[in-house]
Amino acid sequence: MAVDEALMVGARHGRVTLRLYRWDPPCLSFGRNQRARDRYDLEAARARGIEVVRRPTGGRAVFHHRELTYSVTAPAGLWGGLRASYLRINRALLRGLASLGAPVAEAGRRSGERSPAPTTRACFRDPLPGEITAAGRKLVGSAQWRDGGALLQHGSLLLHDDQDTAERLRLGTGARRGSGDGTGVRAAALADLLDRVPDPAELAAALRVGFSEELGVEVRDAPPDEPDPGLVDRLEARYRDPAWTWRR
Repeated sequence: MAVDEALMVGARHGRVTLRLYRWDPPCLSFGRNQRARDRYDLEAARARGIEVVRRPTGGRAVFHHRELTYSVTAPAGLWGGLRASYLRINRALLRGLASLGAPVAEAGRRSGERSPAPTTRACFRDPLPGEITAAGRKLVGSAQWRDGGALLQHGSLLLHDDQDTAERLRLGTGARRGSGDGTGVRAAALADLLDRVPDPAELAAALRVGFSEELGVEVRDAPPDEPDPGLVDRLEARYRDPAWTWRR
C-alpha cells in the first residue's frame, strides 16, 4: 500500500505507472472507510498467518492470496473524470484477459439504473457498469482514489476464489458463503473460466499488452529508485500503524 501511494505522488508530476504484484504472506485488506473495528477477528487472522491492512482506496474487505493485484497511478485528468478513467482502465484489463482466452465481458447498465461511484460498493458484489464480468459474476474488484491532482486505481484479479476466508474472519454471525461481504454472491475466478490457471508471470505479461494497446502507453520496467524509497518508508509506517488499520 505504501508503494502504491508513493507512486501516486509521482503521478502528480506526470508519471503513469502500472504495478502488478502478489501478497506474501496472505493479507486481508479493508477499504479506506470500511467499518472493521469490532467486526473482524485480528487474533484469528494472526493464527492463520494472515496480515491485515487498510487500503487508501474504498470498497470492502478483500482477501489477497491466490490472485494478482494491479495498481495504476496517473495524473487525475489524463483519461477524463472518475467514471471515464475507471472505464478506460477496466477496458485495458479486459483486453489483457481476453488475450488469454478468458470469456470476459463489460458489465452493462440496466435501464433506468443510476451508476454509483466506483468506490462505494463491495469489491466482489454485483458488478458496476463497465466492470469486468464472466458468466455474470464479477472477476476483478477495483476502486479508485483521487487526491492532489493524481489518481490511484487498484484491484484484485482472482486466480482462485478464496474470498470465503474474509467471511470466516468476521466476528459474530450472518456472513454467508460468497463474496466476502456477507451477501452470498460468488465472485468469478480464472480457475473456473479457463482449462488451466495462467502463471502469474503470463497473466502479468498479458495485462501489460492490454494496457499498452488500450491506453496507448509504452509499458516498460521502472527504474530501481522509483518510487522514492524514503517516501515509501514514511508511508509504510502509517500503513503498519494499528491506529490506521482499525480506525473505524
